[in-house]
Amino acid sequence: MKSLSLSSLPISILLLSLIFINSTEILAEDTETTELVAPSSNDSRENVSNVKTEIIEAHAMEAIWFGFDEEVAIATRHETPISKAPSIVTVITAEEIKNLGYRTFAEVLRIVPGFEILKEGDFGATNPVVRGISSSRKTRVMLNGHVVNNPIQGSAFLSFDDFPVENIKRIEIIRGPGSAIYGENAFAAVINIITFDAKDIDGVKVSSGYGSFDTYDENIVFGKAYKDVNVSGMVRYRQTEGFNGIVESDSQTNIDNNLSLFGVPPASLSPGTVHDGRQEYDLNLKTTYKDFYFEGLYINKNQGPFIGPQYSLNDESFIESNYVFVETGYKKTFDEKFTLKPRVYYDQFDNNFFIESMPEGTTTGMDLIDTNGDGIPDTPVPVIHPDGLIGNGKVIEKVVGTEIPFDYELFDGNMFTLGLEFRLINQTNVHYSSNFDPITLKPLDSIQDFSDTYPFIEETTRRIWSVYLQDTWDITKTINFTLGARYDQYNDFGGNMSPRAGLTWAFMKDASLKFLYGEAFHAPSFLEMFTANQPAIKGNPDLDPETIRTYEVGLNYKFNKYVTSSINYFNNDIKDLIGLSMIDPIQNTISYDNIGDARVQGIEMETKVNISNGNYIFMNYTFQNPEDDDGNDLPSVAEHYGNFGANIHCWKYINTNLSTFFSGRRSRREDDSRDDLPSYALLNLSVIGKEFFKTMEVQGTVYNLLDKDYSDPGPVSIAEDLPRPERTFFVGLSYRF
Repeated sequence: MKSLSLSSLPISILLLSLIFINSTEILAEDTETTELVAPSSNDSRENVSNVKTEIIEAHAMEAIWFGFDEEVAIATRHETPISKAPSIVTVITAEEIKNLGYRTFAEVLRIVPGFEILKEGDFGATNPVVRGISSSRKTRVMLNGHVVNNPIQGSAFLSFDDFPVENIKRIEIIRGPGSAIYGENAFAAVINIITFDAKDIDGVKVSSGYGSFDTYDENIVFGKAYKDVNVSGMVRYRQTEGFNGIVESDSQTNIDNNLSLFGVPPASLSPGTVHDGRQEYDLNLKTTYKDFYFEGLYINKNQGPFIGPQYSLNDESFIESNYVFVETGYKKTFDEKFTLKPRVYYDQFDNNFFIESMPEGTTTGMDLIDTNGDGIPDTPVPVIHPDGLIGNGKVIEKVVGTEIPFDYELFDGNMFTLGLEFRLINQTNVHYSSNFDPITLKPLDSIQDFSDTYPFIEETTRRIWSVYLQDTWDITKTINFTLGARYDQYNDFGGNMSPRAGLTWAFMKDASLKFLYGEAFHAPSFLEMFTANQPAIKGNPDLDPETIRTYEVGLNYKFNKYVTSSINYFNNDIKDLIGLSMIDPIQNTISYDNIGDARVQGIEMETKVNISNGNYIFMNYTFQNPEDDDGNDLPSVAEHYGNFGANIHCWKYINTNLSTFFSGRRSRREDDSRDDLPSYALLNLSVIGKEFFKTMEVQGTVYNLLDKDYSDPGPVSIAEDLPRPERTFFVGLSYRF
């Protein structure tokens, strides 16, 4: 096994040196403060002095724990300063998102330390790689605390990656395990998108824009308070033809080459373009009345499959998804100590996959026919599908759930949390039709319904009972300890326990250390367990959940009012990774299986420099060493990546943001003879014109400013990997009423 690189040690030593250089001055300030409030012999003066002492101590505590100014709820389920939170947390604000010029939720994640955002070639979904692990199904995504992961895939990114940024107030992100309080899929990261409230908007904001690939983006964000009633929400429409990168050869090209010896004509559409067109409608509504709240979301999305599930270019596939959730709840605090936050919710995911997995004229094999009339097949003829291989699968997931969390302040500085949750997930209304026999692959005269005989996935029900406990305790004024655990019981594969422990120590003013331990799990998705009657891929109902055990050490320090930095070390031990393995080489059939273990250790460094109002510099760097259980590098993962950016607002009418993302070399699988993917860097430029006409703003963004040619990792059948966009642009106009 390779040892962790020590190339970053000089930076960490410098950081520690600066901390201790500053410590003498800070201690001197504290000593001087104590002298100013020394008690006098006069009783009244003594009382006043005591009050002053308490006030100063309170402010001193605030200074100690606010090394990073933001407070977050994602780490403990109640507001906690980032430096005190028992997790490694990143917060991205609406102002930062706007300055960067990104248009969708998934694009914003690229600036998070430890994240790399890749494209999946089969259905075109976003795949975040978090701390060296492919994590589209291992990242829990929430909207205002409501989980939006789709049960069929375990991921939120196929339907939620294009969620608009106009209604995002902030994004809170845990880098690392979060199952101790959130349960399934809180494996590699937890993300909570927080939208604007009525008081944040107080009116209506309308925005419209146009960009590369005939992209149109129209948004209305609104919010208003009427006495005890607050209403806010969003209406959005987005349409794009999508990136049209060229694929020089695909899996059908390989089939054509193998069959050319038999005189079979080629069927591949390569060289040809990928299909990344999208059309989406989004509706979001939040209302509150005193202690009650209601929220609803609807997303309708139609999109192309990028390349397709068999990595063969086609021209007929589309994916339609409809997602809706409603949630209502209540929050009440009694005697300033006991808080009750019950909620009930309903989600429904309607999925329609119309897939041409192989193009018109494709050949799926050779048949022997009797040409001389002796009853013995003797001549091979190709099995040709004139209309290609078309399959249409439809399925609905319905989720009903309730959660009852209790917070109780046992004594000053100690918060105890108890939560109970139940989720009922029903996979139903499975329909499947195809123009080929699902077992023999022989072509049919038309598309026929196989819903009753050969459904593409099984109908099933999953029941999850959960209980979680957490205690956060300010042991002293500078030491906070968090201990918690969650137990989830599944009816289809059993139970799982997820413990956590965290110690945060403000060992000096504006500096804190974190020592963290946590375990998490990824529950096998319905797709992984119950895929059926497919010639190429099979589900596995005997899958075990993936598990992770993580150790982290983090150091935060605020050098002065301008510069804030952090450095974190993480060590992930991962068991029972779920992947695809070959079960029938003759039929080329693969199945989901627990394929092995992995270990990833690394260092994350982050610095932000606030020069003046609206002028700042941000940078982060991640080094990681991802290996499988044999000590081999995990494929398609960079060891080095990071971000650097500067925001310049030197004139009140113009804001300019220049940001760069870089990724290092990415290795291949052992059986892949292609060269490693080279490193690359992407430079983006965003310019905002504002305040020149009332509340109007104009923004223009150029992505990949230097027109860098780069690719995301693709299968062996796509020799040149997955093409990614060249230089693109977007121009938008907004007005607030």
